[in-house]
Amino acid sequence: MKKGFTIIELLVVSALIALLVSVVFTAITGTRARSRDSRREIDIKEIGNALNLYAVNTQAFPVCGTEVVINGSTDCLSAQLLAAGAMSRVPVDPLGKASGTCGNAASLVYCYISDGASYALRHHLETDTIQGKAAGWQSVGP
Repeated sequence: MKKGFTIIELLVVSALIALLVSVVFTAITGTRARSRDSRREIDIKEIGNALNLYAVNTQAFPVCGTEVVINGSTDCLSAQLLAAGAMSRVPVDPLGKASGTCGNAASLVYCYISDGASYALRHHLETDTIQGKAAGWQSVGP
């Protein structure tokens, strides 16, 4: 009598392995999205703190004529915060990497607009796991 596995046994084992991999992958994907959302909240608070420091020193927030995507270096906000020493590095969205459009549901970017007296910082959350916030675009001001 020959020893070994039948095709049916191999298929059943393969199906079980595939099921386990899909469950683990789904759990990891959700965890990564929640982690990115937490990073976004921290980044926005850091930018807000830098804006307050900038305003204390200059009596106004950095002025940008239109809403800009924060790219961390050359956009209106980043350039002014870096030049004033309010931040040593201006963060960008952990997934979007500053490529996208403000307000677009598919874009993961940080956005900024200000008239000097007030400002709006906007960011897009992937999940609804941040307490008190739904998935989608969020706006923060002074």
